[in-house]
Amino acid sequence: MAAAGRSTRSIAKEVGVQPRIVSLWRHHYADLGLEGLQERPRPGKQPIYTKATDKRILRLLDKQPPEGFARWTGPLLAEALGDVDVQYVWRFLRNHQIDLVARKSWCESNDPNFTAKAADVVGLYVARPRRLSCYAWTKSLQSRLWSERKVI
Repeated sequence: MAAAGRSTRSIAKEVGVQPRIVSLWRHHYADLGLEGLQERPRPGKQPIYTKATDKRILRLLDKQPPEGFARWTGPLLAEALGDVDVQYVWRFLRNHQIDLVARKSWCESNDPNFTAKAADVVGLYVARPRRLSCYAWTKSLQSRLWSERKVI
């Protein structure tokens, strides 16, 4: 367009960029010819994490989580990788729409007695003892257990 004698403003308007961008490219061409229009290395910090890091995260997700955990979490992934910040792990998972909760159910457990414990808890809801007034969740590292708090 510039070779056809068009102004910087008219080129910018047609292409949809600011006139300063057109002017910059015109100067590049005037100084270096066609070579001036080639992509050049950009200044700035090189990325810390690469596609290789992304592949490592995906490979880790295909493996079983550490013993005592039913599923992977962002902090567990970062710890297993060793050299990747947990914020990058979360950003990667979010960008690739990987939902760790949806990958495995929240109620999965490595506890061999989980079925019996769950049946006891469900049974308390269905046929609650008369003298039993309340139960409360207590959290442990490997599973959630009901503990009796108060009997009237």
